[in-house]
Amino acid sequence: MMRLILLVLLCGGASAVSHSLRYFHSWMSPMPGLPEFVLVGYVDEQEFVHYDSDRKEMIPRQRWIAEREGSDYWDRETQTQRGWEAVGKANIPIALERTNQSGGIHTIQVMYGCELREDGTTGGFYQFGWDGRDLISFDKERMVWVTPVSWGEITKNKWDKDSGYNQQNKGYLEGICIEWLQKYLKYGKEQLKPVKPSVTLTPVRDYKDLSCFATGFYPQAIEVNLFRDGVRIGDSESTGIRPNHDGSYQIRKRMEFDPNSQAKYSCEVEHSGLGQKLVVFYEPKSSSILPIIIGIVVALLVIVAVIAGVVWYKKKAGQKADYKPAKSSDRGESSSNSSATA
Repeated sequence: MMRLILLVLLCGGASAVSHSLRYFHSWMSPMPGLPEFVLVGYVDEQEFVHYDSDRKEMIPRQRWIAEREGSDYWDRETQTQRGWEAVGKANIPIALERTNQSGGIHTIQVMYGCELREDGTTGGFYQFGWDGRDLISFDKERMVWVTPVSWGEITKNKWDKDSGYNQQNKGYLEGICIEWLQKYLKYGKEQLKPVKPSVTLTPVRDYKDLSCFATGFYPQAIEVNLFRDGVRIGDSESTGIRPNHDGSYQIRKRMEFDPNSQAKYSCEVEHSGLGQKLVVFYEPKSSSILPIIIGIVVALLVIVAVIAGVVWYKKKAGQKADYKPAKSSDRGESSSNSSATA
């Protein structure tokens, strides 16, 4: 159901030097416990606004937008999404009729947004999906709608006849959307700035694999490659990019390796948070027995010192035992006699 949205999200995150503003609308046939309409808005990879048909209110998802926009902004955005909600609900029965379907769970998706690249050029897209498949999209350069399915021709012909509507869409993607993107980037400049990854290259699985782990980076666009003797390993296993709890991302790539091999292993990482390519080399732990020998010698020296100390102590104690002090009468006899003589 959300496959089309996920594909666009992944594609949108492919560029490490661009910024984007994207909105994703999704309508669904009524199902207990689920909202029939959901809207999420993204600046780069951060969800910053949300609306659903249960709450019926546009709400902030990031502090930087909540603190910078007042009640007028949120009231206006809420009314806009309520309009989108009604349009989508009306279109589901029309799509069912044109596809000769009845009942079941069905979805309509609308995705639109713009991109501001590092070189100053811009891009934009506006497309619709039905049940997770492309339905119709806007070619803003030619200002026409394109559809891959026959039943989408009715909508294409209707919208292409309205040149004002197509001009409005082009103006939004190339002008208004870019202006709001720049404004949001100023709002969230601290939270949206790139953060470099922390990278380690270590053995795992009892030294059967070598793992390169990069974590803590933002945005998610990153290039991680493993090398053996300078040759890139093409069959390395990857976890893919995963989110961390703090909004940053992580990825792990690993490969089989021989810990006894003399080959040089390295991991190369490219990310917008790094000033240049980061190369981390695998440094095996030293197998030298020198530290062990030194430890044994030190222990022996300590033992010898202790034995020598004990021998010295016993010798001194023995000397004290053989010493006999003179009797007091013997010591004073000559003196006493001398006194008597005088």
